[in-house]
Order: sequence, then C-alpha cells, then structure tokens
Amino acid sequence: MDTSKFVLIIAIIIWLILYAIRDSINLKTYGGIFGILRTKLGLKTIEKLGKYKIWQKIGIISIPICVALGFIMLLNMILMSIKLLSGTLPKEAAKPVVFLFGDVIPWIPGIIALLIAITVHELAHGIFAKSFGIKVKSSGILLLLGLPLGAFVELGDEFKTAKKKIRGAIASAGPLANLVIFLISIPLLSFSYTLPTELKIVDVKEPASKFLQKGDVIYEINNKKIKSLEDFKEFAKTIKPNKEYEVKILRDEKILTYKIVSSKEGKLGIMVSPKGSVALFINTIYWTYWFNFLLALFNLLPAMPLDGFHVWNALPELFKERKHRFIVRMGEILEMFINERTLNSLTFLVWWIVLGSILYSMW
Repeated sequence: MDTSKFVLIIAIIIWLILYAIRDSINLKTYGGIFGILRTKLGLKTIEKLGKYKIWQKIGIISIPICVALGFIMLLNMILMSIKLLSGTLPKEAAKPVVFLFGDVIPWIPGIIALLIAITVHELAHGIFAKSFGIKVKSSGILLLLGLPLGAFVELGDEFKTAKKKIRGAIASAGPLANLVIFLISIPLLSFSYTLPTELKIVDVKEPASKFLQKGDVIYEINNKKIKSLEDFKEFAKTIKPNKEYEVKILRDEKILTYKIVSSKEGKLGIMVSPKGSVALFINTIYWTYWFNFLLALFNLLPAMPLDGFHVWNALPELFKERKHRFIVRMGEILEMFINERTLNSLTFLVWWIVLGSILYSMW
C-alpha cells in the first residue's frame, strides 16, 4: 500500500472517531464529510489587534483583487481536472498536499509551515472581523474526511446580517494574510540558499553514478569550493553538454577526486541537499512559501464554506455603492451573474471537482 492510500485510510479512521465524539469536542459537521473543529486559540491576539480600523479599508480594497485571483484559480482547477481525465496530467498532480507528507514534504518542516499558514489565516479573519465590531466566538479548522483543508474563525450572528461588503472584507483577510506571508517568504528563501552548509548527495544518476554515491558530500567543483546551496545552483547553470568537470567529494573522511563528462543534455546527474539546521530552515521557508500560496488561492474559490463565497458575493455591492452611474450599472450587471444562487451552484461544482480529482488520483 502506497503512502497516499495509507494516509487516506488513517484520515478516514480519525474522521470517524471525531465524528462519533463531535458534540464533546465542539466539531460542527456538514454532509457527513466536512467539519469545522472549533478552538479558542489566538482570541486574545485578535482582541488587541482588531481595535485598529485600518483593517476595514484594507479588507474593502482587497475584495476585487481576491475575486480576480479566485477566478484564475477556478479556471485553473477546471483545466487541470480536464487534463487529469484526458491523461495529459499525471494522477499525482491531483493528490491533496497532506498525502505528500513523508514522500515529498519532510514531516517536521512541513508541519511547521502548515501551522504557520493556518494560524496566520485564522488570526487575519478574526482581526478584520473585530475591526468591524463583529464578535469572534472561536477559531476553527476546516476538515474533509479528517484532512485539514483550511482555517476559519467562528463569528457572531451579526456577521450573517452584516452588509455583503463587510462579509467580503472579513472573508478576504485570511487569503490576503497568506499572500503577504507568501511574498515575505520569497526573499527569505533566496537568503536561505546562501547559508553556509555541507551539501550531501541524496540522488545520483548518469553520468555521475559511475563515480559518486548517495551520502557523499560535495567539496569542490572545478577548483571552486561549494559552500552553500546557492554555490551549487550557480554552478549547475554553467554546465555545458559533453564537457569534463572535476568533482571533489568527501567520503569516509577522505577527499576523492573524479573527472566526470556531462551528458549531451548538459547534466551531471547530481541531486544534493543541505545538512542539519540549514536543511530544516530552508525546507520550512520553502513549504511556508508554497502552503501560504496554495491556501490563499484555494480559499478564494467561490464555494461554501470557503472565503471565496463571501468575497465574490460582495463584489456587486461594492460597485453599486459608488456614486458614478456607470459603475453602479456595472454592479447591477455583475449581480445578475454573481449572486447567492449562482454561487451555490458553483459550490456544488467546485466540491465535486475536488472530491472527484482526489478519488481519481487515488485509484
């Protein structure tokens, strides 16, 4: 049994246990497969930061930006599902991120990165809600058959009666915060590649496989010491086809020298990884980058109970409140296509695509 199927089975078992005790752990379920697990984490932080009204303006401004990103995500998801069914996209591309833990995503950096993304997402919703004077009852995590899909905060009943633009502004906060962390991660990731570290060979193919082996440490290439991942990346860019390179490695506390001729594609066939704390730091930043990006875009899909439902629903009202008659008319036209009825239909479409793609990727 492969890892993804094992994770799915474990997740279903966990879900059955959670579902059986849902009342005692404050778990609200939807349709037997979705759930929101409520907590009290972060409420004090929300109280302190939510008193600033600047969050209101940021939330309102972000609505059209988030709708545009959500539209791109929706189109991309539909195209990917078509490619998946046609066979032009491998099944592995549709596997949920959680199924990649252990095989692709290292456990400790992956869990840290996921916690960062979900925590930031939750806090942002609560802070924006508080700035609008809406009570935050609890924080929560969206589950699908026991698998974490996103983060939520449970708001007071006044959220349901608030103006659509207020609901949209609050809903946009989570994805917006994730995008901010995503952007911050870019320079941090570049910096992490420059940190000094030994580079251990984790995979080796032709032509290097004739000389090198897993566990070797790259010491020097063409008389230049390789002190960081950035050094190795810069060298890799300069590799030319059918050219000889002198590679020095550390093996059993000895320096060994090999002359390796690159392939006709301009490759040596060496894959390396940093060691120790540097590896942990780089992997944590790398997966923080990806988890925040994916969590932001996924939550902007126009489907309940995702943030995108309220963000999309707020867009027509935003236009209709303007003073210019042309903009107001645009809002009225938008409302013909973006309203709760059409968004409920999109909800059905989105979740069937998600569930169908996951199940198809498993078998």
